[in-house]
Amino acid sequence: MATPQMILDLSTPGQDLAAKTVFVKLRLGLLGNSRKVSSAQVEVDADKDSIRVTKHLLDSWELEAIRRLDGEVRRYLYSTCLPFEPGIHLLPIGLIETVDARLREFQADRQELVAAFLDAYPRLCQEAAGRLRTLYNPLDYPPVEEVRAEFTCSWQYISYGVPHQLREVSERMFQEEREKAAERMSEAYTEVQQVLREAMAEMVSHLRDRLTDQPDGTPQRLRESTVQKLREFLDTFDFRNVTDDQELKTQVEQARALLTGTTTDAIRNTAELRGRVREGMADIAQRLATMVSDRVGRKFRFEE
Repeated sequence: MATPQMILDLSTPGQDLAAKTVFVKLRLGLLGNSRKVSSAQVEVDADKDSIRVTKHLLDSWELEAIRRLDGEVRRYLYSTCLPFEPGIHLLPIGLIETVDARLREFQADRQELVAAFLDAYPRLCQEAAGRLRTLYNPLDYPPVEEVRAEFTCSWQYISYGVPHQLREVSERMFQEEREKAAERMSEAYTEVQQVLREAMAEMVSHLRDRLTDQPDGTPQRLRESTVQKLREFLDTFDFRNVTDDQELKTQVEQARALLTGTTTDAIRNTAELRGRVREGMADIAQRLATMVSDRVGRKFRFEE
């Protein structure tokens, strides 16, 4: 998981972003669980050339558990890292140790789930024969050691820039790639700033709304997750503020001041505190609304 050495030679606002972040490249291998079925094996009242059928090889909660964990890993990186191109996670350097520790936890959990699946695999193959009947093909079920090799989990940290070796091949190509890299990081710089502003605006507005009484004066339900998500954003903001957004930092500090020394239960049950937090969040939400661009790279949802 070593980080390849690359040139960080970008003379744009994105240079600072490139120096403060790395890419996380995640690889998750999973056993495929479907196969195409020949249309000749299917009886339908239709043109068989227009029919595409697949069969489900294994009916396995063990395999589904691995798939769910993989989704959790991807969601974790998506929510922790900064926006860039699809499939590329831009990670602030200050969060590398935290993210690496979490990925190692995921990896250990995944190994346990894979072991449980491999233990069940012979039984699942037998059950598949009875379930698929004439569609069962033993060649669809390789030996357990081959199946084990399908489950991979690795990640790599990569610095952003243009490789030195390209200059040795072509000065023109090197300069073209350098300009493209600078332009892309400059775009990412603006997008990161706007996404962080949008994320905080949505969380703050959501908390304000949950603290606003219903028309009959009854308090709305306030879940722990509503407050906790905002706290987590505030706690990691200094690491994620790779664009040195001082306007947003001011709003973050005000939100921190409102929540410091409080608990969700206290906000729920103490009318004076509930009102103070609501009014404070309303003020912050109003200021954030003027800071958020209409064009944002990705949206966040914080539903009850």
